[in-house]
Amino acid sequence: RRVQCDSKDRAVNQEGGYGVSRWKRLLGWGWEGRVAREPDPQAKGYRLGGLYQIRLMDGVPPQAAVNETVEAAKTDLDAARTRFINGVLRNALRKVDPIRDSISKQPLGIRTSHPDLLTRRWEGEFGKEATAALCDWNNERPSVVLRVNALRTSLQDYTARLVEAGIDAHPHPASPENFLILPAGVRVRDLPGYTDGQFAIQDPATLLAVNLLDLRPGLHVLDACAAPGGKTFACAEQIRNEGLVLAVDRHADRLDQLRANATRMGFKCVSITQADATTKAGLSNIASQRGRFDRILLDVPCSNTGVLRRRPDARWRFTEKRLQKLVGVQSRMLNACSKLLKPDGALVYSTCSLEPEENSGQIERWISQNPSFRIDAESVSIPPDSGMDGAYAARLVKARK
Repeated sequence: RRVQCDSKDRAVNQEGGYGVSRWKRLLGWGWEGRVAREPDPQAKGYRLGGLYQIRLMDGVPPQAAVNETVEAAKTDLDAARTRFINGVLRNALRKVDPIRDSISKQPLGIRTSHPDLLTRRWEGEFGKEATAALCDWNNERPSVVLRVNALRTSLQDYTARLVEAGIDAHPHPASPENFLILPAGVRVRDLPGYTDGQFAIQDPATLLAVNLLDLRPGLHVLDACAAPGGKTFACAEQIRNEGLVLAVDRHADRLDQLRANATRMGFKCVSITQADATTKAGLSNIASQRGRFDRILLDVPCSNTGVLRRRPDARWRFTEKRLQKLVGVQSRMLNACSKLLKPDGALVYSTCSLEPEENSGQIERWISQNPSFRIDAESVSIPPDSGMDGAYAARLVKARK
């Protein structure tokens, strides 16, 4: 049964779920060796959820957090596991102040709940002070941000519609002419203008890559890794719905939503097809049917370390082995997609990563192996200084002989 909840309840529920994922390391810190055995995943979920509310969640009285967590646990857990949860949380409740004092003395990775591997890498790349600020940024609740579809409305007119609906939105400081920040807990599908495609949900950092494409009406654009579609629609808007944006993704289920959103937003220039952009063979049908493209957007799969506010679980998946695997995939995609570029065209490579191996290091390495290309321009967003998600984009063009 689907339970309806208002925006306040929705915000609290989202905060609880994402908060536990962000703060998993800190919430688990201090319990090693204090219990006879680690609880099963279901009981552990209640333990972490209760600890998060007690230690870190504003607006929830600690005693109420314990009582509500234990009552909820009773519906899912047997009596023994419920008693375990009750004991753990009441013990934590008695030690709230000493625990908080102790947290401030812990290493950065523990007190900000990040893997040591990431904090070491970032300290080497950005310095200790910037890394601490980045970790704090990653632990903030991310804003829901929308970009107005300029082919359907204006920022001024759409803001007025939100005011009429009682929704207090305000311009995004990083791009006030295009983006609005929404209040917490707003359900996107309930916003005015959703059904007639007056906006898309995306962060201003997504336009770094799109703007490097230097688009104009009539161009043929390949978005080679398109889902969920935010950059696809920004491209369609910049060519004024005149020309072609071919949106490609290897996963058919991800294209269904992209197709529905393209229709809702009225982008007739968007064509959608399933293909694997990691190999030349995977793009062979596109090459034979569409020929070459004026512009190619290659928003590659990456480690997501620039968007850990929005994808807190990605910090726990980061490993050197996975990073190297992603670097290999990205290189293969560059090899395959560059074959579809017109001689006077431009290819923009982009990630939402902060790791040099996926960004400038990847491009410099690829250029050294493909000297017929050169770097024409680069854009970088490093939070929190940029005020938006982390991102990297490079514009590649054919080298002059």
